[in-house]
Amino acid sequence: MRSTQVVAVLLAFMIPMAGCMSEDSEEFESTFVVGEPVPELTAPNQHGETITLSDMEGTMLVLLLNMGEWCLYCEQASENATALIEDMETIDERYNVSFVEVLGSNAGSEAANQSYAMQWSDAFNTSHAVLHSDVSREYVSGVAVGFPTYAVVDPDGVLRLTKDGVNKLSAEDVQEQYEAYLAEQD
Repeated sequence: MRSTQVVAVLLAFMIPMAGCMSEDSEEFESTFVVGEPVPELTAPNQHGETITLSDMEGTMLVLLLNMGEWCLYCEQASENATALIEDMETIDERYNVSFVEVLGSNAGSEAANQSYAMQWSDAFNTSHAVLHSDVSREYVSGVAVGFPTYAVVDPDGVLRLTKDGVNKLSAEDVQEQYEAYLAEQD
């Protein structure tokens, strides 16, 4: 019994160091490739409206790839999403910002449904789309190595940057990618 408690305590200390990582992350091959078009996704949001990522071309798109409440880091990322969105909108008036959260699972690690996505949205007071469904779960599982993962997509739909970990993306990161995008257009 005592050894079980020791193991539980050690695991509790290891989780913050590892984050919410996917299984076999060292052997994992992501479908997200910087410099390539972002993989397409069409899924319902928390209000039941169908959202397609390619419809957001022409904007600087930030994707937040998240899991449910079993991932404490994912909750923290959602809690801070509104502040990040506001920072991105005020830092550079030359571009429109789109922000989409793709919620992969619910509390029981099953695909998030509309009810769960709405509860998630209400709990974190989100103003952005929270996509869900089996398709969203497959998307998140296929592109993210750790959770949460942020992805910055330029106005042409090309993936420019990914960052794994809670609050690893800043408005300055998005602005830097926009500046690089503009430089490439000249």
